[in-house]
Amino acid sequence: MKTKALLILAAVVAMSLIVVACAPAPASPTAAPAQSTAAPAQPTTAAAQPTAAPAAAGAKKYKIGFLAGTTDPFYFTMQRGAMQAAADLGVDLVVQVPKNWNVTDQTPMLDAMVARGDLNFLFTAPVDAQAMIAPLKKASDAGLPIITVDTYIGDGNYATGPVTFPLSFIASDNELGGEIACSALADAIGKKGKIYIQNVKPGISSTDAREAGCKAVIKNKYPDVTIAAVDYNNDDASQAQAQTQAMLQKTPDLAGIFGTNVFSAQGAGTVVKNQGLSGKVKVVAFDATADAISMLKGGTVDLVIAQKPSDMGYLAVEMAVAYLDGATSVPKHIPTGYQVITRDNMNDPKVQQFFYTADVGTPAKKTAGVKIGFLAGTTDPFYTTMQRGAQTAADRFGNNLVVQIPKNWNVTDQTPMLDAMVARGDLKFLFSAPVDAQAMIAPFKKASDAGIPLLTVDTYIGDGDYVNGPVKFPISFIASDNELGGEIACAALADSMGKKGKIYIQNVKPGISSTDAREAGCKAVIKNKYPDVTIVAVDYNQDDASQAQAQTQAMLQKTPDLGGIFGTNVFSAQGAGAVVKNQGLSGKVKVVAFDATADAISMLKGGTADLVIAQKPADMGYFAVEMANAYLNGVTSVPSHIPTGYAVITRDNMNDPNISKFFYK
Repeated sequence: MKTKALLILAAVVAMSLIVVACAPAPASPTAAPAQSTAAPAQPTTAAAQPTAAPAAAGAKKYKIGFLAGTTDPFYFTMQRGAMQAAADLGVDLVVQVPKNWNVTDQTPMLDAMVARGDLNFLFTAPVDAQAMIAPLKKASDAGLPIITVDTYIGDGNYATGPVTFPLSFIASDNELGGEIACSALADAIGKKGKIYIQNVKPGISSTDAREAGCKAVIKNKYPDVTIAAVDYNNDDASQAQAQTQAMLQKTPDLAGIFGTNVFSAQGAGTVVKNQGLSGKVKVVAFDATADAISMLKGGTVDLVIAQKPSDMGYLAVEMAVAYLDGATSVPKHIPTGYQVITRDNMNDPKVQQFFYTADVGTPAKKTAGVKIGFLAGTTDPFYTTMQRGAQTAADRFGNNLVVQIPKNWNVTDQTPMLDAMVARGDLKFLFSAPVDAQAMIAPFKKASDAGIPLLTVDTYIGDGDYVNGPVKFPISFIASDNELGGEIACAALADSMGKKGKIYIQNVKPGISSTDAREAGCKAVIKNKYPDVTIVAVDYNQDDASQAQAQTQAMLQKTPDLGGIFGTNVFSAQGAGAVVKNQGLSGKVKVVAFDATADAISMLKGGTADLVIAQKPADMGYFAVEMANAYLNGVTSVPSHIPTGYAVITRDNMNDPNISKFFYK
């Protein structure tokens, strides 16, 4: 049954548009003037208007729209996270909450948000995976970039699926959540008996997945457990009660119930309690509402699976602002995980933070003045470009970015700088490009143990798998897919040589994860796809362009019929390209350069280089600062890996502004 508080809130929402987040600020030159904002009504009292968090000087002021699924604490908790991110980033959040979970209620609200004309971005929880495709496509075609949260459209695969226009899908793994819920339920009933699923309705991607996960785990792991029935309550707790009551009359030996969302668990749990069946009929609730937690405390519910809607809201706003600020590497999917809540852990503050609440609060900016450290790999335009992206994000948050750049790419230079940054005592977070995958483990572990959370950019330590690999303490690894970049670079090089001839690789040194991967990618694609192409040698220049020149000159003397050179980083390509040009071999010896420095672009323009593979270091820096702030604000779903991709630059596309923005500066 809906609580009195929720009924009051529903009435308020039904009467008016909810406009939330930062207080008014001057609009961008092209935007309509910002309107006064009013916070949504609370269940019992009206909230004060949030304090403004001004955008950084010169930064565009954005309006981000949030169209929720319906009126319940899950989406208000999501709104709370989104409001916090909006306050931290200095943007406005415009919120609409449908009274009912259906296409009829959500579609006109969506159309109205598009018709406003002042929104720069929209994130939403679509109420139907198929029926909401057309309305959201219409919004996208009108120029409104879109992210979906909690639920998706199509099949949720926005990279290669049937629907690809949304930029990202941010949600927990609902099928896995259903598996965990019903596995726990089956265990609680002694691995035998009858289970009943209380669901919402077919076509909702999240609850469809939970039902599927439940059925799969029962079928595959519990031969003595039967799913007696599935009912759909149309997101109505009173209907869930009636259905559960009928089910108990029909199946008096029912052993367990899985409620797939807020109202499903509330309705089922209420009936179990009213009939004095607590403990006899085990109930697992999905979503950590106040009622679900109360039922857990009282013994009516045995387990609560909490999603992390606040994380979804915070990350959605961060990704929206990143995209609007020019980042092109927004992940297609960000899984936000879940928290398993039991009577044994429910009083732990680290678990209680995941309880849902209808109180959206009045978030104020928390990030102003926070000091974040950036320790680069060495002095070159790649890291300068990364620093520029990081500074853009830091300005948004009001952070102080503390930067250290080693003169040389080696452990001897980087380690004392790292130690000095830790010794400062005022850094709240650190991101860095470790110069050696193995040798930098101990120095970074020392920094982590000193209490500084950290992530790595461009390069990694260990094997880069911070979830299952040998090194787990870094929070995330943000970088392009270097092995794929090496494959693309050498495939293009081989094609330009007519798919036959000799290739030479100019690399930095073994042990650098990024350039190791590029070399490996190059070797793999030549071995697997180009039988008439031979890699004659690999040289390591210690990140020294002059040494790369000497090595390339020696290589050309030794192999006068050399057909192509792959330079795996900035100085490798600069050194190799200089020799090719000086010896009048431009066009005869093809050169592919990795990293879009001014010299690489000049070589491309002049015909010395035939292709430039540009990473996106500005994106790396931007996302590193965003993830640092998310983590510091309690977000526990920072992706363990964010791939930033690359741009392929040729003489044909190099003057396109959409490509030239990836040149390093």
